[in-house]
Amino acid sequence: MEPDIYRQLQRHLDQMPVPFPETESGVEISLLKNLFDETEASIALKLSAVPESIDRILGRFKEGEVTKETLRTKLDGLIDKGLIYSKPDQKKGRLYQKAPLAVGMYELQVDRMTKELAEDYFQYEDEGFAEAIIDVKIKQMRTIPVNVDIKPEFLIGSYDNARAIIENSPGPFGVMNCICRQTKQKVGKPCKHSDILETCFTLGFSATYMMEMGVAREISRDEMKDLITRAEGLGLVLQPANAKSPEFICCCCGCCCQVLTAAKRYPHPAEFVHSNFYVQIDPEKCVACGECMEICQMEALVSVNNHTEVLRSHCIGCGNCLNVCTSEAITLMKKEKVTIPPKDRDDLYNKMTMERYGVFGALKIMGKAALGKKI
Repeated sequence: MEPDIYRQLQRHLDQMPVPFPETESGVEISLLKNLFDETEASIALKLSAVPESIDRILGRFKEGEVTKETLRTKLDGLIDKGLIYSKPDQKKGRLYQKAPLAVGMYELQVDRMTKELAEDYFQYEDEGFAEAIIDVKIKQMRTIPVNVDIKPEFLIGSYDNARAIIENSPGPFGVMNCICRQTKQKVGKPCKHSDILETCFTLGFSATYMMEMGVAREISRDEMKDLITRAEGLGLVLQPANAKSPEFICCCCGCCCQVLTAAKRYPHPAEFVHSNFYVQIDPEKCVACGECMEICQMEALVSVNNHTEVLRSHCIGCGNCLNVCTSEAITLMKKEKVTIPPKDRDDLYNKMTMERYGVFGALKIMGKAALGKKI
C-alpha cells in the first residue's frame, strides 16, 4: 500500500542534507499537516533540492493532471507561506526548490507562528529532530566571540569576527524577529534574557529574499553593527551560518535557541557546537562576583573555593563573560584544533551531503541532479 501524501513528503524531505526523521508518534505528520494542505503537499513532493524551472517540475506530473498556470499559482502560494524556496533566473524565470525544516521552513514561519505549530515543533524536537540536527559533524551554525580583546597571536580568520563579516559583505542588510523566541512565547515560555525580538540578521541574497518575503526590514551596515553591539550587551551568543561568507547571524539565548537547547540535552554540550574558542579564568584575579555565571548561556561557569571555574565541557567560547568581568580574570583562548568553515552555503550543504551519504552516495545524488532528476 502506498504511504499517504504526508508520509511521502516526510520521506522526500528526509533525503535532504538536513534530516526530517520519522518518529514513533508520527508528530512530524501533524507538523506537516499544520503547514501544507494535501494539494500543497502533493506539489512539494515534485520539487527537488536544487532550484528548477516550472517546466521541469510540470514534467513530473501526469499529462493533464495540472496546468502550468495552476502549478505556478500553487508554487507561488507555497513561497508566500514560507514552505519552499525560490530564486530568479534571467533565462528560465522563477526557479523553485524544496526547503528543509531548519534552517528553512521553520525560520520562514516568523511572525506567523501558531500555538498548534509550536507545540508540534517542540514535540518533534524532543522525539528526534533535535538529535538529528545536532548529532552530526558538520553543523549549520557556529559560535563566534563577541567584541572582546583577542590575543593577536591567535590569527583568527575574519569568519570568527562579526564586524569583519559585516564589513566584508556587499549587503544589503536586514534584521528580523527571532523565530525561536516567538515559538517559545506561543507555548507560554517567554525568553528569560530579553524581550527584544529583532535579533536575527541577514546579509546579501538572504537579506533581499527575506525583505521580499516581508519578514525582514532593511538596515544599514552601521545599524547592523550597532544592533550586534546591543545583542552583545544583553549577553546573547553570536551564531552565524557555518560559512566563511555567512548569509545570516543569529543572536541567541540558552533558553530559546534550538541549537543551544539541543546541545544542552547532552552531558558535554560544547562537543555539539562549532567554535574555535573557550575561556579560562585566573583564580588569583577572580573575585567571585558571579556576574559571569549570571550571563553565561551554557551554564559553563561554576563557583569553586571562592572563585569561578570554567567547565570546558560546556564552554562554547562566546566571550560574553569577558564583557562583564571587571577584575580581568577571564581570557579567551583558541582551541588547539581550529575548525575552518566551508566557503559558502552551497559548500556547506555539499559537505553535509557528503557526511550523510558518503562519497558514492553524494556522487549519485549529484549525478541525478545533473540529469534533471528530482533529488
